[in-house]
Amino acid sequence: MGDAHVLDRLDITRLLERLTAGFRANHPPAGRPYRHVNGFTKIVAAEHPDGSRLTLHYWPADPSAGEHVSRPHDHRFSFSSILLGGHQHFIELTESQAATFSQATDSPQATGSPWRRFTYQPYAGGRIAFVRQTGVVALEPFRTVERAPLQGRYEITATVIHQAVTDRTHSCATLVLRGPREKRTSNVYYRPTEPAPSGGLQLGRRLTHTEVVRQLEDVRTMLA
Repeated sequence: MGDAHVLDRLDITRLLERLTAGFRANHPPAGRPYRHVNGFTKIVAAEHPDGSRLTLHYWPADPSAGEHVSRPHDHRFSFSSILLGGHQHFIELTESQAATFSQATDSPQATGSPWRRFTYQPYAGGRIAFVRQTGVVALEPFRTVERAPLQGRYEITATVIHQAVTDRTHSCATLVLRGPREKRTSNVYYRPTEPAPSGGLQLGRRLTHTEVVRQLEDVRTMLA
């Protein structure tokens, strides 16, 4: 996650040009792009010898959807992210172990909202993940991080829980440098009223070649 991986606007423009040309020629650099369950396209742009990866995340515009708020989650690695275009901010949360409700008073015994915690273990480059419930906790927001395109980086460790809030009025894209994997599983949180993943699986959606190229072209226009 050092300075050797820091990219400026020209670097990013050239990276996108190479990515687009590669996909047009049907030669993706690494892995197969897919639509993540959190609503974005994930494209691996580069893999480094230390196990780190550079990935492009793209949220298509959907004005009728309003803001997209991801489920709270942490990661198996630290990462640094640059907003390329669109509007997004992060909400960071802390977990309390005393998240039960009193049977006598039917009132929460901890501050924060109750959530069901699941372990999340991806396979097949992240397109498939096994999800298993491990408890009920309370989550309480403690920090909001605003973002502006190409203005600074958002950096986070593998232990921090957060939500990405993405405005879908326009398309949005981020470039993410994720560090080497630090643990086998991460956590994802569901509200008590949400149905659990069917069969304990979360599945990403495959994207057509044409769809990926169109999305890459859209990201390039953000930097023009």
